[in-house]
Amino acid sequence: MKALTISSKGQIAIPKEIRDSLHIKEGDQLVYRIERGRIVLEPVVNVPRSQAYFWTPEVQEKIKRVDENFKKGNFKTYEIDKFIKELKD
Repeated sequence: MKALTISSKGQIAIPKEIRDSLHIKEGDQLVYRIERGRIVLEPVVNVPRSQAYFWTPEVQEKIKRVDENFKKGNFKTYEIDKFIKELKD
């Protein structure tokens, strides 16, 4: 385990190898929390507003159910012509 030094302004420098491995660059934001007496830092992932719905708990639960059904083989396959005909009927 390597040690970091806190500056007079309360700042720390994250070593380059850690920044590189986590793809953190200057200007990126981190969130922090205190967990069992430790400071935990996590990069903030910005999601475009148009895609934010995808990450809601409701959508993620639906995706989980779809994945489970797919793994169980609960799906149909179609030839495109038959699929279009079925949609029209």
